[in-house]
Amino acid sequence: MKSMHLDTNVLILTFGESSKIRKELEIQLAKGYQLYISAFVWHEFISGPIAEIQKQYAMSLVEERIVPLDKEIAELGAQLYNSTGRKRGSRPDCLIAATAICSGGKLFTQNPNDFQSFLNSGLELHSVIQNENGG
Repeated sequence: MKSMHLDTNVLILTFGESSKIRKELEIQLAKGYQLYISAFVWHEFISGPIAEIQKQYAMSLVEERIVPLDKEIAELGAQLYNSTGRKRGSRPDCLIAATAICSGGKLFTQNPNDFQSFLNSGLELHSVIQNENGG
């Protein structure tokens, strides 16, 4: 089964019936992808503010598939951090990218520029451009 890891911004943008993100997730599910999130993404998401219904919906998307931070992911995250110039504020992106790479899945993000420097390390990106009104 193919895996797609969701960035925090994707989880946030799934709400609203006209959401291109939500429609894209449905397309990816129909293509046979299973959705995952890193433990760090879950931490960011539930730090909110979010409503309980948003939390429940997000969990229903990933069906409890939260990838824990383990030694392999931590070490790759550190390698990505060091190899991309130790940029301030980039540690979360390094861990999110490392989770997707170690798990062999694509990363679905609405901030692809934040992850461009990890493409040479094996990261695959997926994104959908959404306009300002969510459509």
